[in-house]
Amino acid sequence: MNFLKKIAADFRDNYKTLILAFVIAAAFWIVVSINVFPTIESEIGNIAVTAHPTEYMEQNNLKIVGDFNDMVDIRIEGKRYDITGLGANDFTAAVDLSQIRARGTYTLPVNVTPNTDSESTIISTSPPSVTLVIDEIVSREFTVEGTAPGISLAEEYYMDDITASPAQITLTGSSSILDKITRVEARSVLSGEIHQSHETQSELIIYGSGGARIISDDIEMSTENVSVNIPIYKQKELPLTFTLTGYPSNFDTDSLKYTIQPSSITVAAPDDSIDNISELDIGTIDISDIRLNQVATIPITLPDEYKNLSGNTNARITWDIADYGKLDYTITDIGISNPPDNLNVSLITNEITITAIGPSDRLAALTPSDFLVIANLLGTNIVSGSQDVPLTITIKGARQKCWVSGSYRATVYAQPKPQETEE
Repeated sequence: MNFLKKIAADFRDNYKTLILAFVIAAAFWIVVSINVFPTIESEIGNIAVTAHPTEYMEQNNLKIVGDFNDMVDIRIEGKRYDITGLGANDFTAAVDLSQIRARGTYTLPVNVTPNTDSESTIISTSPPSVTLVIDEIVSREFTVEGTAPGISLAEEYYMDDITASPAQITLTGSSSILDKITRVEARSVLSGEIHQSHETQSELIIYGSGGARIISDDIEMSTENVSVNIPIYKQKELPLTFTLTGYPSNFDTDSLKYTIQPSSITVAAPDDSIDNISELDIGTIDISDIRLNQVATIPITLPDEYKNLSGNTNARITWDIADYGKLDYTITDIGISNPPDNLNVSLITNEITITAIGPSDRLAALTPSDFLVIANLLGTNIVSGSQDVPLTITIKGARQKCWVSGSYRATVYAQPKPQETEE
């Protein structure tokens, strides 16, 4: 109790001194705080801006395309001891995409937050916002056009359509970019003069309108391995000819003149086999089918993998028979040859009228007796009863220049031979 009284007495005697000491100590603390732990400002740069697609965007194939300013700088304020040493990794800069519902261009604020418990205040953000382009990501199929601009051919060679394999490619990317694509080219890396077919590697090139190349890292290809097929053929001009059939052995084939239009065509072959061909036989014409004042037509067909570069699909044969004529002859002498052993065969037809064509003077000299008319039954299925059989007609004489036009038949009657009885 005496101790407390003593302290109270000392305070009464020295209170002015104690108050002065307190004031001096407080002032000293304020001065020290201001100089040792001041409030300062600081700049922190190159803070990465994140922009994470929302679930809605992913479900609707919406994606950020192109480049945007993905770095910001900030200015902060705080106590020297609190903010000294802070860097870009101590802050998070993000863009809120929750309101994105369609493709388009958006300017959105950048939100910066500290990653630590430091007592700092963000004064400003530069830039305060970023501009994002949002687009729909789609996949589309394009035809690949094969090209080989670096090659050349010798005169006797022909190049067919260049193709790409695969012929279709799927591109995935921004719809605004894919909308601009007009064609996709697979350009062969081959160069120089070539003499045979090749399958080569290629460079894939994407083109837009006006032939401008489209280069974008945002386009994904279903494959980058596209080969270019370059089919090379050897070509040759071949005269056209045909085979005359159905004429008798005594007919002078050299007497029948004609012209073919076209007289030749240019043919391309996938190999050197065409070197061994001097003319192209396009088919046959039976002499009995030749008519006066008529043009015969034969389709031009080629072996598989051969190509008709001239484009003519038919050949027209015009007969050089201006001085030819035709006459009808009535024949009553008709024979039968090679009848079957088990049948008696007789003619029902007694006469036929035939037409012959040839040089007019030769026709005038012919008579019915100059015609050999036979019903040759060899190889014919003869049965009991009446039936028609073909006739073989020959004009007698060597190196004959006339021929029978058309085909003719006669009616025969067959009946079984009577069986021989033994006595």
